[in-house]
Amino acid sequence: MASRRFGTHFGDRSLRSPLRAPRLIAIFDQPIDEARRLLATGAPVYLFVNPVEYHGPHLSLHNDALVSRGLAADLHARLVRSRDWPFLGAADLEIGVDPCPGPGTRRTPLATARALVREACRALVELGARTVVLMTFHGSPLHSFAIEDGVDELRSLGAQGIAPLNAVLTEQLTVDGSAFAPAVAHLAASDREAVLAGLPHDFHAGFFETSLTLHYAPSSVSPRFRELAPCPEVTPDRALAAAATVARSLGRTQLAIELEFASVGAGWRALRPFPGYASRPHLANAESGRLFAATILDRYQRIVEDVLAGRAGSPPPIMQWLAAVSLGGRVGNLPIPSTQQVTRPLG
Repeated sequence: MASRRFGTHFGDRSLRSPLRAPRLIAIFDQPIDEARRLLATGAPVYLFVNPVEYHGPHLSLHNDALVSRGLAADLHARLVRSRDWPFLGAADLEIGVDPCPGPGTRRTPLATARALVREACRALVELGARTVVLMTFHGSPLHSFAIEDGVDELRSLGAQGIAPLNAVLTEQLTVDGSAFAPAVAHLAASDREAVLAGLPHDFHAGFFETSLTLHYAPSSVSPRFRELAPCPEVTPDRALAAAATVARSLGRTQLAIELEFASVGAGWRALRPFPGYASRPHLANAESGRLFAATILDRYQRIVEDVLAGRAGSPPPIMQWLAAVSLGGRVGNLPIPSTQQVTRPLG
């Protein structure tokens, strides 16, 4: 983090974990011989790669870092049930490709992000790391490409790299909202229906992410989130929706699914005024966040265990065609003028 040391911020009591994880050791704060000794245990190093990014008027600019750190703590608590591993953190790169526009957002070009992630991974292997878990909660496919470069770099150096969020993003493309019924059981019937129907496209600062943040870092959430109006209805981008129809007619089902998802994302970003959040964050709550986290952690744990056992590799990013379409991230969304943004948590 820019304002205070990584280990101190991670230890904030607001990061609540259902399992007691060992104390996080900020690996770069250790003398070199101690860092090498810790890495020689074979313990994974958690490398955090998250943007400083606007998450609506109710969440912090570090929201992706807060959530990914909470998930890392819980994931490690699960992994050490059968292993004697220290909990090693390699700090946060504070970079994000294609972040949500809004006050305070920092944009990192894809080429720059790729170089920074590769260099961070190379240096960790040089220090003695054998496994690096690249933790992010920023779901932009372009950002995932930078993370994947880190996985490739680690592999080329004889180490293991794991990017678990890719699996969650893949599943979001075809998620059945009804599978999460327990997470919304407390809501009124009309709200339950709306939240479950919208989960596949609840991709930024909405009910899903706000609930996770209330679970892991409640002190970072403005209490006025309850005053936010639901995100306006989104009209999918016509060009992307038409491309999806063509892809489906040609039997390219997966491509069609990704194009349909992208059409909704583009339609959301075209909203004016731009809310900076999706779905219904005013209905969010910590218990829903706990249930969402448990589902994510089940998936993360399987991925890490499978990679460590040699049964599988790190899950790949979604929308791999986007790298070519965006000319390597050089063609993308332009900033939204501040006069066209919602910046206060008022319904």
